[in-house]
Amino acid sequence: MGIKRSILLISIFSLAAISACARPPSDITDTPESPDSTPESPDSTPESPDSTPEAPDDDYSPNAPDEAADGYAPPPEAPTPSATFTILPGGSYPELDQICGATDYPTECVRFISPYLNDGIKIDPLNVLKVGIHVATNMTIEALNLTRKIRDDPRTSPNAQSCLSVCAENYDLIPDGNELALRAIEERNWSDLRNQLSGDLTSVNTCIDVYHEGNLASPMRDMDSDLLALYRVLLHIAVDMVKF
Repeated sequence: MGIKRSILLISIFSLAAISACARPPSDITDTPESPDSTPESPDSTPESPDSTPEAPDDDYSPNAPDEAADGYAPPPEAPTPSATFTILPGGSYPELDQICGATDYPTECVRFISPYLNDGIKIDPLNVLKVGIHVATNMTIEALNLTRKIRDDPRTSPNAQSCLSVCAENYDLIPDGNELALRAIEERNWSDLRNQLSGDLTSVNTCIDVYHEGNLASPMRDMDSDLLALYRVLLHIAVDMVKF
C-alpha cells in the first residue's frame, strides 16, 4: 500500500482540522451580581466580631469559563496531568552520543533510541535511523491507542473530542508512512525517505496545532512533544547524515 502526502493536501487538512477544533469565542457573559443589600446606615448595629463571613458557593468562579461547556484549559499554574511514554533505560554508546549530539534534541535522541541498540548493531547514522523509525512507529501506535481511549471517554468535552479525533486521524497515517520510509532506505531512495519522514512530522505538528488554536490543554501534551522531538531527530539524521 502506498501513501503519498503532498504539502498542499497537508496544508488544506491542517487548516480544516484546526478550524474544526478551534475554541469558539467565549460565551461566558455572566458577571458577579451586584449585592442586593444597600449600605448600612450609620445607626445600624455593627456585626459581632465573632461572626464568620458566609462561605462562597463551591461552584462560583466569576472569571473562569465553564470547563464542561467549552473544554477550557486550566491555567498554567494548575495544569492537568499529561500522559507520558514508558521509556526503557538504555546503555551508553559513544557513537550514538556523537550522532545524537548533532541533532536539535540530543537528550531525547539518546533516551528513545539507546534502549534498542546492542553490541550486534553497528552504530552509524543509517542503522540509528532504522532503529529510530521502528521506535517511532511503536510510540505512535501507543499514542494513537490512548488518543482514541480518551476521545471515547464520555467525560471528555466535545471540543477536546474534536481535537483528539484530528490527532487520531493524523497518527493513524504514520505507521504506514514509516513502513514506506524503511522501504525507501532499502531502495536507497533518499527523496522518498525524506518525504515520508516530513509527512510524519507534519502529522504530529497538526495534532499539536489544533490544541493551541483551540486554546485547550492536551491530555497527551508530553507524548506529543516526545513524538515531535523524535521525528525531528529522524528527519535530521535522514537529511544531513545518511549517505546512499
